[in-house]
Amino acid sequence: MYRYPKTEKGKESLNKIINASLDLISEKGFLNTSISDITNKAGVAYGLFYFYFKSKHDILDELIRKFNTDMRYYLKVNTMGIQNRIEMEKEGLAKFLEWMSQNKKYYKVFVEAQVHRPEMYIWHFNKLAERYKIGLKEAMDRGEIVKVDPELLAYVLIGIGEMIGRRYILWTNQGLTKKQYNDLAILIENMLRPK
Repeated sequence: MYRYPKTEKGKESLNKIINASLDLISEKGFLNTSISDITNKAGVAYGLFYFYFKSKHDILDELIRKFNTDMRYYLKVNTMGIQNRIEMEKEGLAKFLEWMSQNKKYYKVFVEAQVHRPEMYIWHFNKLAERYKIGLKEAMDRGEIVKVDPELLAYVLIGIGEMIGRRYILWTNQGLTKKQYNDLAILIENMLRPK
């Protein structure tokens, strides 16, 4: 966790460091990015980095926390008001892929965390599943979706989004066609429909 700035100038400096880190780590990788690279790109003094962060690993942790928070907020805002859980899951998956497409830098940093900060990589998925399983359990109790282990289902749905996103957005940058989106919606509906 970083030291939170008390002034507007401090907040601006911290944001410059975070944004420079995001750009550089996504472009060059974690190991090839130095603290001096970050502070040079941010246009701040080298020592200022250490005022906010203890190490380069701390900035990677912060980027993962920001990634997690921003993505969950985006999904929440874009699925609010959808009453039917199956429809919410279909729209949520489409919005997740949209978010991933718009935030490839974050996603590249996230992939770096898998190797260099595995505990934060795991934290990210646990944090997602923690809230996700509650909503799924509530939908099960209402009879909207199949009754299975809600945590297991949360990870299955997260895994689908992860792999589809990597295959069609990160690896090839092509995105899904309209037919593929429709096919994905059919698969989700068939998997979740109560038996």
